[in-house]
Amino acid sequence: MEDINVTAGEAQLLVICGLPSTGKTTLARIICGLERADAGQVHIADQDITQLKPANRHIGYVPQSFALFPNMSVYKNIAYPLLRAKQKKNDTASQVRRMAEMLGIDSLLDKRVDQISGGQKQRVAIARGLVKKCALYVLDDPLVGLDFKLREQLALDLRLLQKQIGATFLYLTGDPLEPLMLGDNVAVLADGRIQENAPAVDAYKSPKTDAMARVLGLPRANFIEAPITDAGRRVSSDLFELHVGNPGSVPSSTDRIRLLVRPEHVGYENAPADAVHFSAEVRLIEDIGVDSVIHLETAAGKLVACQPSARVRTRNDLRGTVQMWVRPAMIRAYDLDSGRILDCTFRANEQ
Repeated sequence: MEDINVTAGEAQLLVICGLPSTGKTTLARIICGLERADAGQVHIADQDITQLKPANRHIGYVPQSFALFPNMSVYKNIAYPLLRAKQKKNDTASQVRRMAEMLGIDSLLDKRVDQISGGQKQRVAIARGLVKKCALYVLDDPLVGLDFKLREQLALDLRLLQKQIGATFLYLTGDPLEPLMLGDNVAVLADGRIQENAPAVDAYKSPKTDAMARVLGLPRANFIEAPITDAGRRVSSDLFELHVGNPGSVPSSTDRIRLLVRPEHVGYENAPADAVHFSAEVRLIEDIGVDSVIHLETAAGKLVACQPSARVRTRNDLRGTVQMWVRPAMIRAYDLDSGRILDCTFRANEQ
């Protein structure tokens, strides 16, 4: 990693997301003092804590693994950080019970850890990480490995808990949906550095980097590389041609760009007047409840469309080779080298 520069606001929930092996856990451990950085500083509330020992940093840490003591009760596991700090027993009992109630595990306090379920163990691990009053809480992908329904519920509980505590949370994850469910702000870690830090409401709708677009949302985004010609006025992909409304937005040295097409913007019927069309072969349709994910093989490679399931179920001809469409206004363009967004506007190519 290099040139990592990220700031979380007071009482903010900042989600740092990234694909596997991008350094999220290393970053978390450096912040908590469990690993030493080669250069740079870690600051909390204008205090440089870079040289402080982990115990003196006032950071609550929830690691990926449960890391619980199986021979101890749920109560003792949660209370462990407070007991090590030699806090008064009455205060410890009050804090443990309050945290357990917030996470819905207060009825388990007398049970041993080896007597409870995996989801309950995860709640115990979270409670232990958050029970001590701290300036910052670092949660390193704490829901990884849990089934989707449990992840969804725990993510909601964590968001409510953060609001109740009113503390600053730094949440690291490789999940494509958790940043949108949880974050006030979302930062993306890629190629060893923070590529973008933006409000969650903007991170999905208008990502300023292709790195952000790649990690957020499910199904994953479609990317198409295409040449840009005619002095930056025309994009000719293997699927369709586009006219660039503002050719000055593309550097004169650029001859290829990367197009972002979100799956929900790919349609197959009732095309608007400004749509561009392309042929595709339907390889698979996944019905995932409210939506259906349509896997396509095209001249530009594999693409994914996402449409309401009710609409897909009523169609019997969505098989074989079909005509698909996308609105040029919904397409975003990125520089191939920097990954930064280009301020392009597109419309159907003028014949």
